[in-house]
Amino acid sequence: MVRKFLFISLAGLLLTVSLGFTNFKKTVLASSDTIDAEAQQQILDATVRITLFAPLTDDADNPQYVTVDGQQAIQYVVGEGLGTLARSGSDVFIITHDHWTLLTPNLTKVQFHNVVGELLLEVSGADFQQMIRYRDGGTMVLNAADELVSGLTAVSPGDSRSVGKNDIVYLAYRQPENGIVSVVAMLVKKEMTYKGKAIFKLTSLNGKFVVEGNSGGGLLFNHQLVGNMWGTILERQVLRETGEVISPLAQTSLSLAAQLPNNILLQ
Repeated sequence: MVRKFLFISLAGLLLTVSLGFTNFKKTVLASSDTIDAEAQQQILDATVRITLFAPLTDDADNPQYVTVDGQQAIQYVVGEGLGTLARSGSDVFIITHDHWTLLTPNLTKVQFHNVVGELLLEVSGADFQQMIRYRDGGTMVLNAADELVSGLTAVSPGDSRSVGKNDIVYLAYRQPENGIVSVVAMLVKKEMTYKGKAIFKLTSLNGKFVVEGNSGGGLLFNHQLVGNMWGTILERQVLRETGEVISPLAQTSLSLAAQLPNNILLQ
């Protein structure tokens, strides 16, 4: 008998983590089918691309260098994801995911770009850490600097409890082959709990995959932010009788998103 095993793959950074297995990248073409123009533009205007930079180090934590034009320069590793500008009263925040692997004392700098690639803000690693207002392992809230407020258009936070099975949500989606941010429609399969966090299990309406670079992408329902993209579900088939793996680890159109915690922006 064949048994299918499902794994969770974090979809946001330099590496894809899949509970001990290495995931592969696959080209994805986003589709705007079934998405009204107003909702699409609202998401794009509120979305920010977030890029973390940290030095590449050896096993002894020593920075690694590369020679450029006869000069030595530190090599950097880069982590990329998305966030959403949200407003609560007079306060404005960036909502993103909370599995940034480069968020360590070695973090050098962080850049914020809009969806067309214009640099809105660059801060040091230390200043980025000071921007963090809230984090719970699924969702991170950053205080938004003036440069982000003036460069983006905030959305309102919604009540994730208003979203139910078979509802359609819209996702800010960064295409892996060219970095262009677009919008895709996702169907809510069910609400569930993963590692103690309330999440949505989603499936893309066009059958495409959510891959690295997309964690933190905002989920909107009725024009309000209700969550952020968090992980992709991977699948492999194993013979129940022997445990023999009979298919490679493969992407599916299923993904997980962290629900926006209630009253998160009031904390």
